[in-house]
Amino acid sequence: MEHGLNTNLLFKWRRAYQAGQYEPPTLLPVEVVHEERTIENAAVLPAQSQSKAHPVVAGVIGVSVGVARVRIEGTPDAATLRVVLRTLRAAAEAET
Repeated sequence: MEHGLNTNLLFKWRRAYQAGQYEPPTLLPVEVVHEERTIENAAVLPAQSQSKAHPVVAGVIGVSVGVARVRIEGTPDAATLRVVLRTLRAAAEAET
């Protein structure tokens, strides 16, 4: 079970896609932000207030790049995610 995915399930999805049971993939708009931020100054970002009117939905994000793996639980803000992804990218580039 490589990458946490059963091979049989992958082939089932593949056959269903080839049989036309799924719509073709579409691209989503992406905005690349070139903002310098390090892990040190990400820690001093102001904490978001939990008293906002909208409910907090907790989730889990798992990212693997090369040998580096990160698991983020809860609802991280965008700045934290940018720092994590930038750090993982730098680690992956250092591997090559």
